[in-house]
Amino acid sequence: MPKEDIPIVVVDDAKFSSAIIAKALRSGGFNNVRFTNNPLQALRSLEKRPAEVVIADWLMPSMDGIELARRLKRMDESAHRFTFIFLLTARDDPEAINAGFQAGMDDYLNKANLRTQLLPRVMAAHRIARRNNELLNANQLLRRKLRDAQNTDLVDAATGLGNMRYTLDRLGDVIKHSETRGGTATLILVGIQNLPIISQQFDASVEDELMAAIGNRLRQLVRPLDVVSRPEPGMFAIVLNQPTTPATSEAFRRIFDSLYMRSFKTSKGFIPIVIGMSICSADAGSGFPGAKPFMEATYKGMTQSFDTGTVTVRTFDPADVI
Repeated sequence: MPKEDIPIVVVDDAKFSSAIIAKALRSGGFNNVRFTNNPLQALRSLEKRPAEVVIADWLMPSMDGIELARRLKRMDESAHRFTFIFLLTARDDPEAINAGFQAGMDDYLNKANLRTQLLPRVMAAHRIARRNNELLNANQLLRRKLRDAQNTDLVDAATGLGNMRYTLDRLGDVIKHSETRGGTATLILVGIQNLPIISQQFDASVEDELMAAIGNRLRQLVRPLDVVSRPEPGMFAIVLNQPTTPATSEAFRRIFDSLYMRSFKTSKGFIPIVIGMSICSADAGSGFPGAKPFMEATYKGMTQSFDTGTVTVRTFDPADVI
């Protein structure tokens, strides 16, 4: 990117230092520079039009530079971008400088050295910001490719559980086993009702942590030979064979009670989930469906479970998928 196009925001309530910064940046060929003396206005502006470099005064009346850096880094984290933050100060005591770095500043510049050090430091900051944003963009692209690959792969990358294809394969195996050797084929779907809200509040890595924790809990709640999978982002499945009667809500009540309105630990703290649970069974009396119709019939009970906060149980009926 040419120097004149590098987006820079300057936040400084002192006219004298702002004038020095403006003159130095113009002389260095930087023309895409926005100035403000209001930190809150700067944050609103950066939310709409991000910058690669922010130069802010350490001491300002409405919000100091440390708080500005802290808020801007939180914005960056949620938007998956990187902004290089300079704080301007006359201080050089280690405690203050450490506090600035902990808050999120990337470098500081003594006001006495503005004329000599501003331009080279801004160029270095631009290179660092550009490289970090390239890496963040590459990481996001890789995440999308991994999610797309789940449509053909057998494993969900976030939880290590099988995906939809794997679920249908295992469900087909259980149906065949029940048909030839007797017993009841059972499919349990556990849906995360508040996942859209969670996705809005947290980034993908935190959502993956939560899903992995739920998957681990489900594996602890079922028998060793029962299959636990994640066919969809907001849904888990349990595939099993029962030797005798079709499923009842009481038989699997402990699974529902162990998850409903429970919180799971992530790097961003404990996150509560609201679930729905639908159970469908098939035996010789009802007839054994194919894996996809079985999945569709079980899925239909999820809306009722979400609405009532109870476990939905049904025996497979061919009319469910007609």
